[in-house]
Amino acid sequence: MTFIKYTNDGKAVIQPAALTLSGLEQEETLEMHTLENAIVLLKPEMMPVEKAALMMTLMRLVNSLTVDMMTTVDEPEANDGESDSDVIGVPIEAFADAGILQDDLQVFSMEGAVVIVSEDRKVKWDPEFVKMVTEREKAND
Repeated sequence: MTFIKYTNDGKAVIQPAALTLSGLEQEETLEMHTLENAIVLLKPEMMPVEKAALMMTLMRLVNSLTVDMMTTVDEPEANDGESDSDVIGVPIEAFADAGILQDDLQVFSMEGAVVIVSEDRKVKWDPEFVKMVTEREKAND
């Protein structure tokens, strides 16, 4: 939820409802972390389970910001005649996480899935996958 309130002199105020929803209403002091374009208020001392819950919440925020950023990025003007509804963006982090960021890639579409793999073949593929892909390539020729 978003809570924005300012005093008459332009200072930001943390509304009690925000503290209640965050579970911080009973805290006498809060630890403030200033980040680029953000401020995070935390309980000064947390149990490991509270830290884990906070980390999961922050990861959800990161995912939400990533989706928001990816959906607001301007599409290239030329997209091979396809409409914007035909284009699906894949975050670059997905390629980095898969270890194929700098590789030449192959894209296979099959019923219910799109598979993007390294064309450099650094990884030994499962024989069943190779068989399925080979059969699909032959059927499409």
